Amino acid sequence: GGGAGARALPRPAYTVPRKVFDARLVAAAVAAGVELRRHTVRRVELRGDRVVLDGELSGGAVVGADGAGSVVRRALGHPVNPDRHLALAIRGYAPALPGPPEQLIVTSAPRWPAYAWSFPIGDGRANVGYGEVLRGEPLTRAHLVDRLAALLPGTDPATVTELRAHHLPLSTHRPAPGRDRVVLAGDALSLINPFTGEGIFYALRSGALAGAAAAGSPGQAARRYADTLRRRFGTHLRHSSVAAWLARRRRVVDAAVRAARRDDRVYRTVVELGLGDGRLDARTLAMIGIGLPARDRPPRH
Repeated sequence: GGGAGARALPRPAYTVPRKVFDARLVAAAVAAGVELRRHTVRRVELRGDRVVLDGELSGGAVVGADGAGSVVRRALGHPVNPDRHLALAIRGYAPALPGPPEQLIVTSAPRWPAYAWSFPIGDGRANVGYGEVLRGEPLTRAHLVDRLAALLPGTDPATVTELRAHHLPLSTHRPAPGRDRVVLAGDALSLINPFTGEGIFYALRSGALAGAAAAGSPGQAARRYADTLRRRFGTHLRHSSVAAWLARRRRVVDAAVRAARRDDRVYRTVVELGLGDGRLDARTLAMIGIGLPARDRPPRH
C-alpha cells in the first residue's frame, strides 16, 4: 500500500541523467586546468607532507569523493554506516508515464521509511527507483524491483534499463570530515539527506568546500574543512536529522503533506529541507501539528 501526492512546483525542476552530469562535471574540471587521470585507488598513506596513493600517486592533500564504499574513508578508520543510518535504493530509466510531465513520489506504508519515484528527464524517459532504510534484514534486488513495480504500477520493470542498486549513507551517522591532509566529501562523508535520500546537493557543496580547503592550505586541510563545513551545514544537518526522526511516524508525514498543500510557505520549507539546505521553522512545525490527529499532538504545558 502507499499514497501519492501531486502538486505543481513553484519553479522548474530538472533531472539530469548521471552519465550526462558526470561528463559535464569532468569537462568543466578539465577546462579549469585539472589533469584527469583514471586509477583505481586501493591504498592511502599519509607520509609527513604528502599523501600517497598505491605507492605511485602523491599530492599535498587528497579529497575522498569516492562514494558510499569509499576507500579513503576506510583508510581513515571509519566503517560503513550501521543499519537505520543506511538506506538501499535501486534506480534506472523507464518510458515516462503518460500525461503532463510531473515528478512523482509514492510512499510505502508497510516498509516506511521508503518510497518510489518517477522523475521525467525530458527525452521520453523517466528516472525511476525505489529505496528504503535498512533495519537489520538483508534486502534483495528482487525485493527492490518488486516494490518499485508495486508502487509505480504504470512502470513495467521489464522496460527499465540501466537498473543499479546503491547504498545511501545517511547524514545522521557521519564520520569525522577528515584527518590532516585527507578530507571526505559527499557520500563518502555520509552526506545523504535522511529525510529524502537526496545527495547531489551536498556532494557539490561539500566537494567545493573540500577542494578549497585542500588547495588553499594542504597541511591544514582537515581542520579548515571541518570549520567551513560546520558553518555551512551545521544547523541544516541538525534540522534534517530532526525532520527524519519526525518522519518515522507516518501520521506526521501525512500531516506535513496536508500542511504543504494548504500553505505555499510550508511547501517551500519542506522542499528546501529535503532537497537543499533548508531549516525547520516554528510556523511549519505549528502547521504540521495542527494537521495531526489529537492523539499524536504533543501535550501543552
